[in-house]
Amino acid sequence: MTYQIPFSQSNSYPSQTLFLNNKNNDKINLTFLVGTDLHLGHEERHPILKNDSFDAFIEILTIAKKRNVDFLLLGGDFFDDANPSHEVLHRSLQILKEHIFGPKKIDYMVNWDEQSPNINENMNISLPIFMIHGNHDYPNHDNFSTIDIMNTLKYVIITTFQE
Repeated sequence: MTYQIPFSQSNSYPSQTLFLNNKNNDKINLTFLVGTDLHLGHEERHPILKNDSFDAFIEILTIAKKRNVDFLLLGGDFFDDANPSHEVLHRSLQILKEHIFGPKKIDYMVNWDEQSPNINENMNISLPIFMIHGNHDYPNHDNFSTIDIMNTLKYVIITTFQE
Protein backbone atom coordinates (compact mmCIF):
# COMPACT_ATOMS: atom_id res chain seq x y z
CA MET A 1 0.00 0.00 0.00
CA THR A 2 1.24 3.51 -0.78
CA TYR A 3 0.20 6.55 1.24
CA GLN A 4 0.44 10.04 -0.20
CA ILE A 5 0.87 13.15 1.93
CA PRO A 6 0.60 16.28 -0.24
CA PHE A 7 2.40 19.50 0.49
CA SER A 8 1.03 22.66 -1.06
CA GLN A 9 2.06 24.30 -4.26
CA SER A 10 3.43 27.81 -4.64
CA ASN A 11 4.32 29.89 -7.65
CA SER A 12 8.02 29.38 -6.96
CA TYR A 13 8.15 25.67 -6.21
CA PRO A 14 6.29 22.69 -7.59
CA SER A 15 4.01 20.81 -5.27
CA GLN A 16 5.67 18.01 -3.40
CA THR A 17 4.17 14.81 -2.16
CA LEU A 18 5.55 12.34 0.34
CA PHE A 19 5.01 8.81 -0.92
CA LEU A 20 5.09 6.26 1.88
CA ASN A 21 5.61 2.73 0.66
CA ASN A 22 4.12 0.16 3.00
CA LYS A 23 4.88 -3.37 1.86
CA ASN A 24 3.28 -5.08 4.87
CA ASN A 25 0.07 -2.98 4.99
CA ASP A 26 0.99 -1.95 8.53
CA LYS A 27 0.33 1.46 9.98
CA ILE A 28 3.05 3.92 9.10
CA ASN A 29 4.46 6.20 11.76
CA LEU A 30 6.69 9.09 10.81
CA THR A 31 8.82 10.80 13.39
CA PHE A 32 10.23 14.24 12.79
CA LEU A 33 11.93 17.03 14.64
CA VAL A 34 11.03 20.68 14.14
CA GLY A 35 13.58 23.48 14.36
CA THR A 36 13.02 27.11 13.52
CA ASP A 37 14.69 30.51 13.48
CA LEU A 38 18.29 29.29 13.49
CA HIS A 39 19.55 32.63 12.12
CA LEU A 40 22.88 31.13 11.06
CA GLY A 41 25.45 33.89 10.84
CA HIS A 42 23.91 36.03 13.58
CA GLU A 43 26.65 38.15 15.16
CA GLU A 44 29.19 36.49 12.86
CA ARG A 45 31.83 39.13 13.66
CA HIS A 46 31.39 38.90 17.43
CA PRO A 47 34.29 36.99 19.03
CA ILE A 48 32.06 35.08 21.46
CA LEU A 49 28.54 34.98 19.99
CA LYS A 50 29.51 34.08 16.40
CA ASN A 51 29.31 30.33 17.05
CA ASP A 52 26.02 30.24 18.96
CA SER A 53 23.68 29.75 16.00
CA PHE A 54 25.95 27.10 14.47
CA ASP A 55 26.21 25.26 17.79
CA ALA A 56 22.40 25.23 18.02
CA PHE A 57 22.14 23.86 14.47
CA ILE A 58 24.64 21.09 15.21
CA GLU A 59 22.70 20.24 18.38
CA ILE A 60 19.42 19.97 16.42
CA LEU A 61 21.05 17.69 13.84
CA THR A 62 22.64 15.57 16.57
CA ILE A 63 19.32 15.15 18.40
CA ALA A 64 17.57 14.26 15.13
CA LYS A 65 20.12 11.54 14.40
CA LYS A 66 20.17 10.26 17.98
CA ARG A 67 16.37 9.95 18.01
CA ASN A 68 16.45 8.37 14.54
CA VAL A 69 13.79 10.72 13.14
CA ASP A 70 12.50 10.23 9.62
CA PHE A 71 13.09 13.86 8.70
CA LEU A 72 13.86 17.29 10.05
CA LEU A 73 11.52 20.22 9.42
CA LEU A 74 13.14 23.66 9.57
CA GLY A 75 10.55 26.38 9.81
CA GLY A 76 12.26 29.39 8.28
CA ASP A 77 14.94 31.95 9.01
CA PHE A 78 17.71 29.44 8.44
CA PHE A 79 20.09 32.34 7.79
CA ASP A 80 20.12 35.62 9.68
CA ASP A 81 20.56 37.55 6.45
CA ALA A 82 19.06 37.03 3.00
CA ASN A 83 22.60 37.29 1.62
CA PRO A 84 24.85 35.51 4.12
CA SER A 85 28.61 35.86 3.83
CA HIS A 86 30.57 33.20 1.98
CA GLU A 87 31.98 32.07 5.32
CA VAL A 88 28.49 31.52 6.77
CA LEU A 89 27.28 29.70 3.64
CA HIS A 90 30.39 27.50 3.54
CA ARG A 91 30.13 26.61 7.22
CA SER A 92 26.41 25.82 6.88
CA LEU A 93 26.99 23.51 3.92
CA GLN A 94 29.88 21.86 5.72
CA ILE A 95 27.70 21.15 8.78
CA LEU A 96 24.93 19.75 6.57
CA LYS A 97 27.42 17.55 4.72
CA GLU A 98 28.70 16.14 8.03
CA HIS A 99 25.22 15.29 9.35
CA ILE A 100 22.79 14.37 6.58
CA PHE A 101 24.66 11.57 4.83
CA GLY A 102 24.82 8.04 6.17
CA PRO A 103 23.78 4.41 5.73
CA LYS A 104 20.16 4.77 6.94
CA LYS A 105 17.67 3.96 4.19
CA ILE A 106 14.64 6.17 3.65
CA ASP A 107 11.29 4.33 3.56
CA TYR A 108 9.45 7.06 1.70
CA MET A 109 9.86 8.98 -1.50
CA VAL A 110 9.31 12.62 -2.25
CA ASN A 111 8.02 13.96 -5.53
CA TRP A 112 11.14 16.12 -5.71
CA ASP A 113 12.37 16.34 -9.25
CA GLU A 114 11.05 12.76 -9.35
CA GLN A 115 13.77 11.59 -6.96
CA SER A 116 13.79 10.27 -3.45
CA PRO A 117 16.02 11.91 -0.85
CA ASN A 118 18.59 9.31 -1.91
CA ILE A 119 20.09 11.15 -4.86
CA ASN A 120 22.26 8.42 -6.30
CA GLU A 121 24.09 5.31 -5.26
CA ASN A 122 27.13 7.32 -4.13
CA MET A 123 25.22 9.81 -1.96
CA ASN A 124 22.77 8.46 0.59
CA ILE A 125 20.90 11.08 2.57
CA SER A 126 19.92 9.49 5.87
CA LEU A 127 18.45 12.67 7.41
CA PRO A 128 16.20 14.48 4.91
CA ILE A 129 15.48 18.10 5.74
CA PHE A 130 12.32 19.92 4.69
CA MET A 131 12.63 23.67 4.87
CA ILE A 132 10.47 26.72 4.30
CA HIS A 133 11.61 30.28 3.72
CA GLY A 134 11.50 32.78 6.55
CA ASN A 135 11.48 36.54 6.34
CA HIS A 136 15.29 36.61 6.79
CA ASP A 137 15.98 34.22 3.91
CA TYR A 138 13.01 34.90 1.67
CA PRO A 139 13.59 34.88 -2.12
CA ASN A 140 14.50 38.22 -3.65
CA HIS A 141 12.86 39.84 -6.66
CA ASP A 142 14.40 37.16 -8.90
CA ASN A 143 12.56 34.52 -6.84
CA PHE A 144 15.85 33.13 -5.55
CA SER A 145 17.40 32.89 -2.11
CA THR A 146 20.53 31.42 -0.61
CA ILE A 147 18.69 28.38 0.70
CA ASP A 148 17.79 27.60 -2.92
CA ILE A 149 21.46 26.68 -3.36
CA MET A 150 21.04 23.94 -0.77
CA ASN A 151 17.88 22.80 -2.56
CA THR A 152 19.79 22.62 -5.86
CA LEU A 153 22.46 20.51 -4.15
CA LYS A 154 19.64 18.31 -2.77
CA TYR A 155 20.83 18.92 0.79
CA VAL A 156 17.35 20.19 1.71
CA ILE A 157 13.86 20.15 0.22
CA ILE A 158 12.25 23.57 0.08
CA THR A 159 8.50 23.40 0.41
CA THR A 160 5.54 25.58 1.22
CA PHE A 161 2.49 24.86 3.32
CA GLN A 162 -1.08 25.89 2.75
CA GLU A 163 -2.56 28.30 5.25
